[in-house]
This record gives sequence, C-alpha cells and structure tokens, in this order.
Amino acid sequence: MIRVTQLQIHDASLSAMMRSRARLQQVQHEAMTGERVSRPSDDPSAAARARLLGDVQSRAGTYRGVVSQATARLQSAEQALAEAGNVLVRARELATATANETLTADQRASAGIEAEQLRRALVDLLNTRDGDEYVFAHVDTQSRPYEDGVGFTYDVEAHAEVRQAEIAAGRTAAIGASGTAAFAQRAAAPGSIDVVATVASLRDALVANDPDAVRASIDGLTAAFDQALAERTAVGERMQNLQRADEQAQQSATVAAALRSDLVDADITEALSRLQLAETSLQASLTVAARMLGPSLLDVA
Repeated sequence: MIRVTQLQIHDASLSAMMRSRARLQQVQHEAMTGERVSRPSDDPSAAARARLLGDVQSRAGTYRGVVSQATARLQSAEQALAEAGNVLVRARELATATANETLTADQRASAGIEAEQLRRALVDLLNTRDGDEYVFAHVDTQSRPYEDGVGFTYDVEAHAEVRQAEIAAGRTAAIGASGTAAFAQRAAAPGSIDVVATVASLRDALVANDPDAVRASIDGLTAAFDQALAERTAVGERMQNLQRADEQAQQSATVAAALRSDLVDADITEALSRLQLAETSLQASLTVAARMLGPSLLDVA
C-alpha cells in the first residue's frame, strides 16, 4: 500500500495551483498583447519562422525606402527635363523668328538678351536639387554638376552612366538621371551636343547681328531638344521600373506579415475563452486545496 503523507498532499496541491496560475498568466498575456508567441520558449519552431518572416518584412521596407527616395529624385529630374525642353523650344522659336533678314540689329540684340536668359535657365535646371542632392550629379551629389563659365564639374566622358542601387534581392536598377546624356557633348556619343553652349551660340549670333549664324543654330537647337527628350524618356522608364519594384516589395511585405501573423498572433475570441477557463481552473485548484488541507491561508471564504 502506498502511503500518501500530508506533505505529499501539500506539494501536489501547490503544484496544481502553480500550473493553473502559470496557464492563467500565459493566457492573460495573449489576451493583452494579442500575441500567442512573444518569446522563443512559447513555440520555438513558430518563433524561428516568425523571425525569418520579420527579416523579409524588414528587407522589403528597406527596398521600398530606396525606391521612394529614388523616385522622388527622378521626379525632380523629369520635371527639370520637361522645363529644359520648353526652354529649348522657345530658343528654337526665337532663332526661327530672328533669322529673318528684315530684322534690325537692335531687334536681334533684344532677342539676344532673351537668349541669355534662356541659357541661364538651362544652367539652373542642370543644377536642380532634390532635398540636399543635385539630381544631375554623378558621384558627388552634394556638388553642383555645372558651373556657369566652367561647364560640367565632373568628367562627362568617364561618368555617363547613372547610379544604380539594389531594389530587390539580387536585383539592381538605375535610380538617377544622367546630366551627361541630357546636356553634354561626348566623344563616345557621336551626334551628342552641348546644350548650354548651343543656346549660347544663338545668343552670340543675335548679339553679332548675324542672321546666317542664327539660321545655322536652328538645327543645333533641334538636336539639343531631342537629346534632352531622350533622357526624359529614359527617366520615365526608370520610374516605371521602380514603381513595379515597389509594388513587388509591398506584396512581399504583405504576404510575410500575414504569414507571421498566423504564426504568432492569438485568436482574441479563443484567448478570451481560454482566459475565462484558466481563471475558473485556478479558482477550482484553490478551492480543492483549501478543502484537502483544512483551514489555512488557502481559504477563500
């Protein structure tokens, strides 16, 4: 016969109460936080998978941040290129109108003043900024890419490509606009033209009252417009590419969040039901222990 001592009864009652209290605390935590797994010890397998899914969400957020900044920069560049196109259209109109032999020297000189204003506008557009960055800069985005009277501040022959950045795992994309492609003349690109210098040539021809030179500038201005337009088109394609990457990153983050929620989040209705059951169970443990051990501190009356 197995003899059950008073001490064993006490230990068994105490163990039962401790287990009931532990279950109650766990369910209370789930009900308050909405999380079924908040520590690895709650469910090691689920916690490990949830951590991996959290990493997926974090990387997606990082990629979306890169895409957002790049998109803002490209939007600024696209607006600048659109305005540059308007400036070049006006310069071509001015050249066409003043190539007329009947105009006087004073009239061409007046048009030359406007041509200089257009040239300065192009310089300002070349130095367009997005926040603290110059959108047409290459490596050093904190320095002006173009200085009036000097020209480009970086080597346009060596730096024609735009900056790249990782926008998804193992995938990079262009995140900048090329001031070189839009505005510079390069030996590596036959047919390219110095856009600012072309407008300056129109100004000089007008000031010199040389209708032949004014007439000759029209083709250059047309080429300058086409060159700026080509880079504007490329910028638009880069923005579309970034938009697709952003949508993919958002989808990845959404799926990862849903899967993680399935692993770690508690069903609130079920948690509340379990909370009520745990409270009842603890109360029952206290009542049973009080009856078995007799009058003591466990009495609930």
